[in-house]
Amino acid sequence: MKKIRKIVLIVVLGMLTACGYHLRGTIALPAALKSLYLFGASGALHAETKAVLKASDGKLAISPNDAGVVVKVLKEDFRRRVLSVGSTGKSSEVELNYYLRFQFYDSKENPLQEEQTIEISREFFNDQTAILAKENEENMIQSEIYRQAVRMMMARAQAAIENQKP
Repeated sequence: MKKIRKIVLIVVLGMLTACGYHLRGTIALPAALKSLYLFGASGALHAETKAVLKASDGKLAISPNDAGVVVKVLKEDFRRRVLSVGSTGKSSEVELNYYLRFQFYDSKENPLQEEQTIEISREFFNDQTAILAKENEENMIQSEIYRQAVRMMMARAQAAIENQKP
């Protein structure tokens, strides 16, 4: 009976890998993106980039000379804006806006693409009867915004690398 379970498990795992299944959060990175240097980023963007690279068998380089691609963050801004106020005078609807402007370089400081911009906006209802839960929700939304920005940045970096090939 144990042999049959092992065989079934091996067959299922083989089928999963054959169909292109991969763990959530992983990105198929080209060789040049396996080592990336991030310059001028906030702590949250840096941490999320490191997590995405780690999940995809990549790493953040210690210096620009060790990296296949250098990302220079030119401007980064995260804003919270109240959209509506309830009868108690407290915010009932909030908008989170994230703005990121950056440029890709190779290890020799040659630009790979023009400056790129990413703008992400999310709205959520801020229920004043569940303040702790809404604070956690806001933190989760911020994390998801950073994760989406990193994924968009990686996709653009991959396009920049592919456009450089003769």
